[in-house]
Order: sequence, then C-alpha cells, then structure tokens
Amino acid sequence: MKSTKEIQTALSRELAKSQPDPKRIAELSDALLDTAEDAVRFTVDAQHINRLGLELVGKQETALSELIKNAYDADATEVTIQFEAFDEPGGELVISDNGVGMDLETIRNAWMRLSTNAKGDNPVSELFKRRRAGRKGIGRFAVQRLGKSLILESAQKGKSTGLRVSFQWDKNFQAGVDLNQVWHEVHTFEKDPNNFGTTLKIGDLRDRWTKATITRVWKSVLFLQPPFQTDEIGQRSDGFNVTINGISSGQQRTEWNIEENFLNNAVAKVTGSIDKDGVATFRVTSEKLGIDETHRSENEYYVVGPVSLEASYFIYLSTFMSGMSVKIAQEMGHKYGGVRVYRNGFRVLPYGEPNDDWLKLSYDSARRNLLVPANNFNFFGHVSVSEEGNPSLEETSSREGFVENNAFEELHLFSRRCVEWAATRVASVRKRKTTASQQDFEPTYTRKPSEFVLERLANEQKDKDPDNSGQGADGAGSDQRGEEERAASNAAFLEELYRKQKEYEEQTDEKIELSLEYENMLRILASLGISISLFGHEIKSATNAVDNSLAVAEIDAESLKDDTERKQLEADLSSLKSATDRMFDLGSYVEALVSKTRSRELTEVHIDTAVKRFLGQFQSYLQKRHIDFEVDINPIDLRTPKMHASELDSVLFNFLTNSVKAIDKANSNNPMIRVEGRDEGGFVKLSFEDNGIGIDSGIGDRVFDAFFTTTETDGDSISGIGTGLGLKIVNDIALAYGGDATLSDNATSGYTTRFEFRLKKAIDS
Repeated sequence: MKSTKEIQTALSRELAKSQPDPKRIAELSDALLDTAEDAVRFTVDAQHINRLGLELVGKQETALSELIKNAYDADATEVTIQFEAFDEPGGELVISDNGVGMDLETIRNAWMRLSTNAKGDNPVSELFKRRRAGRKGIGRFAVQRLGKSLILESAQKGKSTGLRVSFQWDKNFQAGVDLNQVWHEVHTFEKDPNNFGTTLKIGDLRDRWTKATITRVWKSVLFLQPPFQTDEIGQRSDGFNVTINGISSGQQRTEWNIEENFLNNAVAKVTGSIDKDGVATFRVTSEKLGIDETHRSENEYYVVGPVSLEASYFIYLSTFMSGMSVKIAQEMGHKYGGVRVYRNGFRVLPYGEPNDDWLKLSYDSARRNLLVPANNFNFFGHVSVSEEGNPSLEETSSREGFVENNAFEELHLFSRRCVEWAATRVASVRKRKTTASQQDFEPTYTRKPSEFVLERLANEQKDKDPDNSGQGADGAGSDQRGEEERAASNAAFLEELYRKQKEYEEQTDEKIELSLEYENMLRILASLGISISLFGHEIKSATNAVDNSLAVAEIDAESLKDDTERKQLEADLSSLKSATDRMFDLGSYVEALVSKTRSRELTEVHIDTAVKRFLGQFQSYLQKRHIDFEVDINPIDLRTPKMHASELDSVLFNFLTNSVKAIDKANSNNPMIRVEGRDEGGFVKLSFEDNGIGIDSGIGDRVFDAFFTTTETDGDSISGIGTGLGLKIVNDIALAYGGDATLSDNATSGYTTRFEFRLKKAIDS
C-alpha cells in the first residue's frame, strides 16, 4: 500500500496535466481518503452488484416485470420484447420502449445510483402524470438477474444523438475491486431527432426461456395491471401495450379471450371498499340469482388506508355455464383464478399466484372450515391500493409481497371477510354448500327419463325423409304429407315433454342435493355432540375436587394474620369461585342436555319449567351483560307436544345467542330479552323478543335459510361463531312437529325483533 505522501505526489502530478484523467483523480482521491487516521467510511465491493441482482430479484418473470414497470414510469406507450435463441442459456433479450429517454445526467444520477429515491421524490411521470410503479431504485438489478451483459441505449426527442453504455456484469464486477472504481464508457450515436426511448440489449441470458416460461411471462404481463379495468391507471387515453416476439398484449388477451369466455360465466360480482375513515363496505350482485346486497362491516380498519376490491365469483356447475364447458371453466379457474393485489395500478407478486394462498381460502376449504365454494379458484379479482393512500403497506426489498405489519394484516382481514361474506350470501340464496356435500357422494349413474325422450325425439327427426315428398301418385303424396304432419306434431310434443321433464329433474336434483347437504351437516354435528358430551361429563366430574380445594383455600385464608393479604386472597378466591361456578354450570347444562338426548323417548315438556331451568344455566352470563330477561308463560301449565326436551333447549339456545349478538350490535343501554308462551288454538306458541339492532325487512324472508347469517365476526364463548345454521335448525324442529318458525312484525312495545316458534298440539291434548 502506498504511503500518504506517495499518493499526494501522484495526485498532484495528475492535476498538473493539461488534460487530467478524472477517473485517475477519483482513484487517487479514494486512496488518499483511506489513509485518514481520524475517521473511517463504508466502501462497497464491486461483487455486491451481482449479489443484489441475483438475490433481490428471485424470478425471471419478476425481473422482466420490473423492467416493464420502468418503461411505464418513463411514459412509454409501447414496450417491445424480443427473445433470440432463448431455449438454452446464452441467448439474447432486447427490451425497447418509446418513453422519454435519458440524458447523461439522468443516467449518472438515477440509473447508475444504487437505491436512489428519484421516483419517491418525483412520484408522478412528466408527460402522462402516471403514478410511478417503482420506488426503491433496484429495478435495474433485474437486468443483471436476466443476463451477463447489457448494452443500454437511450435517446430523447428532439436530439440528434443518443447515448450508449455497455456493462459486463460478471467480468467487471468482481471481488476485491471497489464499486466506485468500475467505470463504463459512454458513447454517442447519431439518430433521427424524432426517435426516442430506451433499449436494453441483455446478452448471454442466464436461464433458458421455454414456451412454458414465455406463457408465464405473458400471464405476468397481462396481469401486470388489472385486466379489463378501463378506469385503472395505465388504461387511460395514453395507453400501454406490450409486445413479445411480435405478439401484442391486445392480441394475446383476445386470443385467450378471458373476458368473453370466462368472466361472463361468473355467478356473482363482489365489490368492497375501505374509506378514509376506516369504514368497510361489502356488496354482492348477481343477475343469475337476483341478488343485490350491501353490508357494512362490523370491523373498522384504521391503519391500512383506503382500499378497493373487485372480484368475479364462480361456481363450476353446468347451471351457471353458458356456452362454455364446466371442465374448461374449471381449468381456467385454476389457471387464472385468485385475488391479486395491485399498487399504483401495478401487480404486487406473489398474491393471487396459483400456489399462493394469502387469504387462506384453500387452507380453510380443505379443512372444511368453509362449507361454501370459496376456494382461490372460485374468485377472479383484485385488490387496489396506492403509494399515497396506503403508505403503511411496505414492499419487501425483493419486490415479492408486502412486509407483514399491521397494515398488511388489515388488508388481509378486509379482503378475506369481503369474499367470504359474498360467498356465504350466494350460498344462502342457493340453499347449497356444493363443495362440502359432494365430497363423500358417489352416485351410480342411471339414465334419466329426459334422456329417453331426447333419444326418441332424435329418432323422430331422423325418420323424416324429405326425399320422399311429392313422389308417386297423388294419393301417395297426400299420405306422405299426412305422415310429415304427424311426425312434426310428434316432434313438437316430444320437445315440450323433454323441456318439462328436464325442468322437473333439475328441481328434483336440487332437492336431493340439499337433502344430502343436510345429512352431511347432521353427521358433523353428531360427531361434535360426542365431544361435547365428554367435555360436559369431565367438567361435572371435576366439580367436587375443585370445590374441596377452594374450601381448603378459604380456611387457609382465614388463618392469615395480615389483614391486607387475607382480604386480597379472599377476593381472589371469590373471583375464582365465581368463574368455576360458571364453568360447572355450563358443564352441568351440557351433561344434562346430552343425557336427555340419549333417550329416544318423546315426552311432553313443561314450558315454564324448561325456560326457567334454561335461564338458570345462563343467569350469571346474562347478569354480566346486564340483560334483563322476562318470562311470561300463560297458562302456567303450558306443555309442548311429545318431543325431545333437548330440542326445546336447542331452540332457546339459538334464539338466545342471536339476541345477544343483536344486542351487542345495538349497544343498548337497557338490554332486554323476553320469552312468551301461549296456547293458540291447535298450536303451542313460544315467542322470543329482544331490543337489539333488529332485522332489515329486505332479508326477513331469508333468515331461516341455511348458511344465511348477518354476523360477520365471531361472538364470545357463549354466542359463538355465526354459521347461518341456528335458525335453520329452529325452523326444522318446528316443521318436524307440524309447526313453523317465523319472524313477526308485531314485536311488544320496547322490543325490536320478535321470533315465533309454533308446535302443533297432539289431537288428544
């Protein structure tokens, strides 16, 4: 290493020259700075460039997308990508755009400066005022990721010369060399002043690009911006088109025809948004099912900022497919489905990729936590965020997703709740849960009557022989015309018969499928009941042991001499006893309920006794929530027809949990629940009222449908999770005993909601 004096001498000689070499001056200046004994500084090894390129940009498609984004940021309207000899490593890739181009200052201070915040300081483009897609200044390393060499050519409009810079990544950026000592010569070339833009000639490609890879590139390009959204950034009058190997993105989109052949077969359209105040709203519309519902989310989202979601929802059944086979639709769903994320109008990977389950839809569907068709491939949509509106959403350095902070958690929660809510609404209208019900169902195929009718119709049409018309004698011709008229009449009859039979079969299939779904649900509930029975038995068995331990602890507390310690311990024991009493009450209730259920004997249930016993089990729970519970049974000896006592408990429990959730939503200062029992002619009527938030009249006729729920979030340990099955079970119990369950308009004064549950009395009662 040269001494300080030697370096100073060499630097003086270079400066004394009539034409000093700036690169030599920079080299000597750096060497002189490194001799300072009172300070140190960071330096960067030239090999760091290769590490950045290969490590920051993981996938070929991601690298290419970053370069396309750079062209977009430069106000390009056309990007041309040309591969040469790309089926093996060592080929060439040329990317050209018609953007504004770069001058020497821009190349030096923006393109050549690592991790620059130039796009952050200038968030919109000069010409079209586009919101810039890049931010961290690492997009250029995508070039190094793709190939070993680069020739950069850039030209600006109105200038007669352009600039050319060459890079040899593996050769020039080696270990042991300071990064700022790797120089690249800038050459000028003559050009037409009307020509402008930037060209990247990437040589010696590191990877082979097969047809399958090119297909993935096309998919990445087509989904780089939200497809078919004319109001998104980049889809305005300025336009933005990408051409790969002579095929434009417009041609490729038409060839794939996603919009016409796929999107038009969606069952429903889902939209959602978070406004600037953190309020989220969901909406689902369906012309096929006659749905148009809007829901304000119970959750508020204060961190993430404004967000919008739009998705098409698919159920892969022939009923919903028009002009497209179910098999092809399923293939397209698996290929293109998913909910993608776009920031400033550009795709954020990997969200929505085939193997990415960022909303946990596949996870929960596979584990039957979701009982409606709501897998990733059931949705085709996108979530839109922006740099300005969602600053807390931070992209990782690799440009592969967001940092999983609080803002991202809110984005995930909002998106998942929106699509799940919509799928549940559709399921409640269809009265189906297709994915779950068909899992264990393997029907043996039998020809349907409509198929025989269709076969006969085909034979009738085939038997008509137009060549015979008008041949032979007049009588023969007349007979022929008569046969043709009869054949036409038969064909018309068979066509009408086929239509009617087909319609009847579809209705029957729907009823059978619904029955199978219900059977499947009952199997699940039966399995759950066994576990609950064991839980109740074990809790009840532990009662005496815990009571004895608490009694001993109370005696020990009384013997403490320190008043402060004794009072604190007594207070703790009182709190513990209250909690364990509540747990034992629940255990006893469950054990008693299951014990009664084990018996298949039907008995008349004394309603007043049953309601008060039920109320006693939940007394502390209701007191804790300050809910006033009123019971009005008249006559006092009112009894149900013969039934399982546990069924009446189930009715009361489902009404109670719904009321508690409604009261919580209303945030009432004086929460009330009222149970009324009456003898009504040939029926026993039980009414359940509360002063909760009430039920919208527009959905009143659907509250007893399976899977229809107005509860978005989970309740507490008693009110539980809103599955949309509680009122369905209540209604089924009523129907089983010749009665019904209804939502009444005649709530008692002071109450907002009144459910009526009726059971038909026995003839001899």
